[in-house]
Amino acid sequence: MLHVTNGDKAVEVLRKARLPGAFLPWRDVLHEGPVDAALAPEALSALRARFIASCGWGVAAEVEAQFRERDAMLAHASGEDEVVLWFEHDLYDQLQLIQLLAWFAGHPHPRLTLVCEPEYLGTMTPARAAALFQARRPVRPEQLRTGLAAWQAFGSASPHKLLQVKAHSLRFLAAALRRLLQEFPWTGDGLSRLEREVFEALEFGPLGLDDLFRAVQSHEDPMYLGDTVLLWHLERMAREGLLLRIGEHWTASGKPRGRREARWIGGVRLDADTPWRWDPASGRLVALA
Repeated sequence: MLHVTNGDKAVEVLRKARLPGAFLPWRDVLHEGPVDAALAPEALSALRARFIASCGWGVAAEVEAQFRERDAMLAHASGEDEVVLWFEHDLYDQLQLIQLLAWFAGHPHPRLTLVCEPEYLGTMTPARAAALFQARRPVRPEQLRTGLAAWQAFGSASPHKLLQVKAHSLRFLAAALRRLLQEFPWTGDGLSRLEREVFEALEFGPLGLDDLFRAVQSHEDPMYLGDTVLLWHLERMAREGLLLRIGEHWTASGKPRGRREARWIGGVRLDADTPWRWDPASGRLVALA
């Protein structure tokens, strides 16, 4: 038996629950950096490893080695009597889930099961994890199809494809993809949802990272990102002239915006020429004329 889940904290909980089998943490923050769904798994892992290293979240050689080991375990999953996918309801997990469902759509397993509830695995009690294990359900063919379609749309250069994904068979996916689309520049001021939350938190004065993180997360349900990724965004916003760092505190710069850095949402590269905008009035992604 192989258990695949979102990270090391979840693996620790599953081990404490004394579940049988091996454990595979899927360590990748897919809502940041480039994702090309057309690439072979090895090439995509190499692309992701380079991005993670470029952010300072790991040493390139070590991240590449971790991804090779991860991919090898997945490639040998056919030898397991069962594969259990453990994922949460937030965007981080839902993107990992569709990546794995896309894989299993092309590499069918006779006993693929899923645990996916609106609960956080890393803070779960072992007893609760054991109960959820007993309640796990087989992954249905329509869920594999949905995962594959969503992954291909997420990793394509056309974000409009995400709006065409029929996500009903994965109950948390539609909300997660909507949250993803809200990271596109908004009509009007061009800020993303996260950037707006940062500015709202800083409205009454400078904040340190911990307080800023809590303020941002107070607007997010489910959780959106970790403090390491938030810090990466804050540093980007400072380079763009949106924020100032004063010691250990952050504040709005009050200056005209500088040049925005190119960044990625899945397969879409956001730069000065990108026409796509999130329209909060209609709740849709639109293309500027």
